[in-house]
Amino acid sequence: MSQQRGIRRDGQKKQIVEMIQRIQNLTDTDEPQAVRELIAILNELLRIKNTVPPTVEIMSYIKHATPKLYHATRMGITSTSNLNLLFQLEADPALAQERLKEYLQS
Repeated sequence: MSQQRGIRRDGQKKQIVEMIQRIQNLTDTDEPQAVRELIAILNELLRIKNTVPPTVEIMSYIKHATPKLYHATRMGITSTSNLNLLFQLEADPALAQERLKEYLQS
């Protein structure tokens, strides 16, 4: 049973890493297609179970690396959206970047 959980966690970690890479490949634009893609990735991130993704670090990265996309997405979601909470997260950008790099290398 615990071996199954370990396999599931490894699979989810790989999924999280792939999501982070997709986020890093997004262009900094406020075009609706890019906003929809980011929303889809963030919704995917929120569905992760059994593994804690580096959500604060990811949101800090998005906010500072792609500010146009961040702002357009934040403005495009409703105040009752489950994503609204993510856009309220704050972190030191340098520390978040360092932690995200460590997560990707582990």
